[in-house]
Amino acid sequence: MKIYFAFFINFTMLLLVSSCTSSSLNFEIPIVPIDNTPAPVLTGRLIYHTYSCYNCNDSQLFLYNFSSKERTNLSQNWAITNAMNAHFSADGTTIAFMGISQITNSWDIYIYTLGTTAQPQNLTENSLGRDEDPKFSFDGSKIIFKRNGILTEMDTSGNNLRNFVVPNTEASMPYYSSDGNSIIYSGSEPNNSTADIIKYSITDGTTQSLAAIININEYYPIVIDANSYLFSKSTSSDQVYLGYFDGTLSQKLPFNESDSDFSDAYPVNSHTVLLSSTRNGGKGEYDLYLADMITGKKWSLSIYNSYINSSKNELGACYSAF
Repeated sequence: MKIYFAFFINFTMLLLVSSCTSSSLNFEIPIVPIDNTPAPVLTGRLIYHTYSCYNCNDSQLFLYNFSSKERTNLSQNWAITNAMNAHFSADGTTIAFMGISQITNSWDIYIYTLGTTAQPQNLTENSLGRDEDPKFSFDGSKIIFKRNGILTEMDTSGNNLRNFVVPNTEASMPYYSSDGNSIIYSGSEPNNSTADIIKYSITDGTTQSLAAIININEYYPIVIDANSYLFSKSTSSDQVYLGYFDGTLSQKLPFNESDSDFSDAYPVNSHTVLLSSTRNGGKGEYDLYLADMITGKKWSLSIYNSYINSSKNELGACYSAF
């Protein structure tokens, strides 16, 4: 999704996230063979949000089960406005997401056990800040998020554990490394107009630039495994890249099209990702797609269910194999 850092606090509301685990990538022999049918067979679950426009305040969270083909509007009866950016816990039983409390009228982080009828629990209802971008740790015990642009960690009961001091005026979209020893985030450049992908070491407090081209927005990092991560880069259009923690040059993935935006990628298995795109032929401005990182082939999620994509914007896809 195309963004400009002057609006960095706001644009993260329409992005997603999440630590659904995924196999390591192998670009010579895919761990999961490429399916010869019109679209790969998926058996897990997808969560995403959809809204009419950025300022319409009508975002809703949807859950789709690829096995049962059931699509559910999770948030339609919640006392929460603008629910978005949901992330599965590692076992797929719980989601964390952000939304506006109808009591405090502030952005808060919520946790919800799937399949229950209870209202989601507001984990940050006593916070005086703006709480956004929640992601579970890979072991499911903690949640990393941003509060007023500062990286903050809490447990799944809402108890604040610590803040992380980083050399950026704004730190957004945090994601734990697979070993839990680092945080990958999108942080402001010195001129505050664009953002870079930064790695923060929890063990010694140091930072390392992973993707940092001056005056180019690099955002929405999603950790795949100990070796690699996905991120979006905004130039003339938004494009999805594969980055490496060892310093290997990042790769622009072959499914990108230069005349359309591709962003918010989330891994499904060793070679496919879910993403949002404005490519021609969609139902709305942003539609959801499944894309192959090796062949570049793409499938609209409308193939799986005709109601997933709509005239609205579908964003923030997260996948759980469970």
